[in-house]
Amino acid sequence: MGGEQVVARGTFGGAEAARRGRCGLAPFAALVTLITAAVWAGPTQALPSFAQQTGQPCAQCHVGAFGPQLKPYGRDFKLFGYVSNDGKSTLPPIAAVATASYTRTEHDRTPVPGYNANDNWAFQSLILAYAGQVAGGVGAFAETVYDGVHDNWTIGNVDIRRAFNPTVGGKDVVLGLDLNDKPTVQDLWNSTPAFEFNTASSAFGVSPQVGPLVDGKLGGRAVGVGAYGLYDEFLYGEFTAYSPLSNGFVGQRLGLNTPPTADVYSGVAPYWRVALQHSFHDRHYFEIGAYGLQASRFPGGSQQGGEDTLNDAALDATYQYIGGKKSFVTAHATLIHEDDDLTASHIILHSRPVDHLDVARADVVWSYDDTWTPAAEVFETTGSTDKPFFKTPTGSPDSRGYVVELSYTPWGKSRSVVWANTRFTVRFVGYTEFNGRAAGASANDTLYFSTRVALAPLGALAGH
Repeated sequence: MGGEQVVARGTFGGAEAARRGRCGLAPFAALVTLITAAVWAGPTQALPSFAQQTGQPCAQCHVGAFGPQLKPYGRDFKLFGYVSNDGKSTLPPIAAVATASYTRTEHDRTPVPGYNANDNWAFQSLILAYAGQVAGGVGAFAETVYDGVHDNWTIGNVDIRRAFNPTVGGKDVVLGLDLNDKPTVQDLWNSTPAFEFNTASSAFGVSPQVGPLVDGKLGGRAVGVGAYGLYDEFLYGEFTAYSPLSNGFVGQRLGLNTPPTADVYSGVAPYWRVALQHSFHDRHYFEIGAYGLQASRFPGGSQQGGEDTLNDAALDATYQYIGGKKSFVTAHATLIHEDDDLTASHIILHSRPVDHLDVARADVVWSYDDTWTPAAEVFETTGSTDKPFFKTPTGSPDSRGYVVELSYTPWGKSRSVVWANTRFTVRFVGYTEFNGRAAGASANDTLYFSTRVALAPLGALAGH
């Protein structure tokens, strides 16, 4: 959603525009009602229903005119609850995103039923989303995803917000309430796991099997209610409490793969977030922050040995250079450390009593004319050696590698219609170590081509 770069006062460009469309106070109870429907509703990209609502093309919010990387206007749009609008459309903000792909891995793999061991063309997915203002000041995006490779429907990302904008001590303050189904999906920066660089992946590729709790393990498997605030456009804070959903509900009703031996999370899982941000000369933007998540679980669903406790703490940073209409650079980094108190796993699986895990990722993305977008990422996972717990061939969780990518987005700019967009991407994922083994790691290297077509079916009727 973009065109001319909108810059209001302060660090988040477009703050005034993001406030528009709020019509008084809507009861937060509406969020509880909405999540019931939304939870039935793949990673979010630039959804043209947002563009339909605001009248701004995708490049206004997203680096490369397709996302998920957010520009200043995009962060404001999310911060203020997805409710910014130009007043021209009252039609429901509904979007659809279809993805077709080709995948080649370095070595043949066990074929997915109905496909080859290698060189697979596929209609990969279809996302149907409600994305925009719901009523009054409540906004949301909620997705339901059809997996064309495995022929099933699953839950997607859900994030429902209500923001308020008081003045405290003469300082501008944004306060908000949030309901979501995945830790970090609500975050404003692309340095945290849910919407980081490496979100587009192949159904036929492979990923390292070990990762920390905050890196997607609770996605779609818990519902969180929280509050957030931004003080003087500088200091951001958030606290969210997640309640795990039962494995039966997740597997049978939400369509997520949940084997009988899946771990069972218990109690409340608290998530916290703090960040500082500042911009210099309207060209350079910096963010540095920290976030964390803690949860208790019964390994394999067994309650015979008590509970394990997983505790994640992470640092993150974002840098953006706004080089005018032709050039935009963004870079992100995160370091995640996990401490595992394995009281139950030590008894049941004969694992070590404690383990640790460390993940580091860094990426840089350059967008030229919001059309050509080369990008690169490096990643590393390291940790203690514990075969019963990590379940890798050597017991080591270590994996290392890199991603290089080039995307082409012919539309999505101010000179394009705002209710339709297309992105063509070629991506290569290379491994120097995989699941504790350096030898043979390159057998998992993956070449991936994808075409994504995004539409807001009612956008044309809105006159955009």
